[in-house]
Amino acid sequence: MTARDSELIAGAARTLKPLLLRARTVALATHVNPDGDGIGSEICLYHHVRSLGMNARIVNTEALPVRYRFLDPSGAVEVYDAPKHASFLRGADLIVMLDNSATTRLGPLEADIRASRATTVCIDHHNVLDPFWAINIVDEEACATGELVFQIIKAMGGRMDLPAAQAAYVALVTDTGYFRFSKTSPRCHQAAAEMLTLGVSPPRVYQEVFERNSAALVRLGAIALGGLRLSEEGRLACVTLTRDQILACGAEHEDTSEVVNSLLAIDGVRVAVMFKELGEGRVKLSFRSKGEIDVNRLAARFGGGGHKNAAGAVSEGSLAEVEALVLAHCRELLKQPA
Repeated sequence: MTARDSELIAGAARTLKPLLLRARTVALATHVNPDGDGIGSEICLYHHVRSLGMNARIVNTEALPVRYRFLDPSGAVEVYDAPKHASFLRGADLIVMLDNSATTRLGPLEADIRASRATTVCIDHHNVLDPFWAINIVDEEACATGELVFQIIKAMGGRMDLPAAQAAYVALVTDTGYFRFSKTSPRCHQAAAEMLTLGVSPPRVYQEVFERNSAALVRLGAIALGGLRLSEEGRLACVTLTRDQILACGAEHEDTSEVVNSLLAIDGVRVAVMFKELGEGRVKLSFRSKGEIDVNRLAARFGGGGHKNAAGAVSEGSLAEVEALVLAHCRELLKQPA
């Protein structure tokens, strides 16, 4: 770990530790449609906070996807329900938002978090800061928010057990694409080595996270890839999933991120996009890119966000309208100097 990394982690620990020690009730949350990094980060921190003897609760907008349920055998992750959670969130001493700073991505939690008396903390590795949070602990160079949480807990003198390390490892491998994305670093591999020393099993994690696909998802992926379109001399790849196709496969709630990821494996492709029709005049956009091509800025044009090489958004409009507009922006992006 570099001197810069060490100082940042130490500073974060100095900031967060007294807040945790003073708190009696701590709420942990992440963004809507939580991914492996958001879920892994909050479960990792949850184990530490509970070890301090505090009343900690994880409140999410959706239930855990099947692939991440092995991280939470006791059912600690709760799905937001206003009668059950509004008073807890509004009366908590500390709220920690993981892997997200945008209040627009809080979903139904937003009103209660805004109205809360709690000290609010954001721990994230994205490059977008929202002024709402009282304290921002953000490291854009971290490969995952889970890695940042792991390092901070160690710097606070916390004991890292296997369940916490496993959650952090899931955050790390999902956000680095198993160590192949651009933010993969020596620090990232060092953290992974420590997690394995604590007993994390890479084969088990891979099986749980990447080998629990349903038959419905496989069928849907085949349909999507069967409609592959290439343009811009093979540099732009796109696939489309209509609402009827999704429903016919029984795959309404399936995570299709690996479908769009696979497009980057095509030789010559620099930008990939998937259009997923959600119904009611909405289309989910999933962007992927290689190298210095920044699709996060592209996603931001449509009210979304993410990382430089992986981002998403939801756009209003018909499927045809959204496709035409987004692909025009993709072509402009490819014209920019690499």
